[in-house]
Amino acid sequence: MVTRAEIPHFGLLSGVKVVHNTVSIAGPFAAELYAEYGADVIWIENAKVPCMSRVATGNAWQQDRRNQRNLSIDISLPEGKEIFLKLMEDTDVFISAARGGQYEKMGLGDEVLWERNPRLVIVKISGFGQTGLPDYMNRPSYDPIAQAFGGYMAMNGFPGMPSMPTNPLTADYMSALFAFGTSVAAVMKSRETGRGESIDLAQYEVLMRTQSRYPMDFLEQGIPFVKEGSHSAYFAGYGTYSCLDEKEVYMLYLGAGVLKRGLPFMGIEFGTEKIPSSTNLLYLSSSEGQVLEEKIKAFCQSHTAEEVEKAFLANGVPCSRIMDYNDCLKDPQYVAREVFTQWKKANGEPIRGVNIFPKFKNHPAKIWRGAPNIGMDNEDILTDLGLSEEQIKELYAKGVLTQRDYINNI
Repeated sequence: MVTRAEIPHFGLLSGVKVVHNTVSIAGPFAAELYAEYGADVIWIENAKVPCMSRVATGNAWQQDRRNQRNLSIDISLPEGKEIFLKLMEDTDVFISAARGGQYEKMGLGDEVLWERNPRLVIVKISGFGQTGLPDYMNRPSYDPIAQAFGGYMAMNGFPGMPSMPTNPLTADYMSALFAFGTSVAAVMKSRETGRGESIDLAQYEVLMRTQSRYPMDFLEQGIPFVKEGSHSAYFAGYGTYSCLDEKEVYMLYLGAGVLKRGLPFMGIEFGTEKIPSSTNLLYLSSSEGQVLEEKIKAFCQSHTAEEVEKAFLANGVPCSRIMDYNDCLKDPQYVAREVFTQWKKANGEPIRGVNIFPKFKNHPAKIWRGAPNIGMDNEDILTDLGLSEEQIKELYAKGVLTQRDYINNI
């Protein structure tokens, strides 16, 4: 157990307090970014049912709940609700994951929370939003559902084949980034004006917003998106290629500078009548594009992926081996930038995972504790709210609070 006074002061968000009552990925990851950048983050976990991330997502909870404190409480009970409201009084950001109107039904709508803390920033993450048609607001949703409804899944897969979700969990992690960024902006405004904000984040809308030009192409010119699979449907030298060692590379012949060096490497003259010096790309449908494709395939099939990567990079063509985790662990750039790191679980055992990014020069982030067990910080948090030892014991007896070890090893 760590008291609030013992939380180390570090990072860009030291002095910010965040509470989240979320499960799975999106909400917890938004809160995790706060925790890694120095905020005091309290994870409210249902006293009756542990967060599904502890059993359904392998080690994700160990990585995406580090630096957080845990309060396992039933806020549907009167005593739990009152503790929750008291907790809001000095909280900067509250992040929830609930269908439209769920907190209002519990008597915990925005206005109720703002009565306790007018400057509170409230973030509501849901699949379909907090407003609109009731039938949609009440729909259950997870990452692939948001991808399906948000038009994202229809863009992924191979032509003529079933659509597929992008992995891992694009809707969840994109939503987390939007939730984090917008709530930080809202905290800045709240500290300026003393007035909080309520952010309604629908996952399917996040996915629609991050589809580049394609929605506009359809709205303005009626151009439908065409699935591309592992290779551009339009451009030569733009996609995945198999190599001699049965590994793969991805490259892009894109830009006049790339073509100027990369085409002669493949024995194709640049700056001619057919390929003027102003050319930025070659179309697959052109004879020149087909020649480039065949030459790239032949080169890749006679060289290993590492040899292909080095050769094309040496000739100015953006190219990378398609890395698996074994490749990443051995790659010198991964090692040099310490992409993987180690910290301690709640029980003191070491565990390895991905480090904190991006890197900060003047206010570095840090990992100061592992993911907490269920109710690990109950006493500390409630004592800080002014509850006595006897009152806390009574809450345990009533089932408002719970506490137990829960470390899942897959």
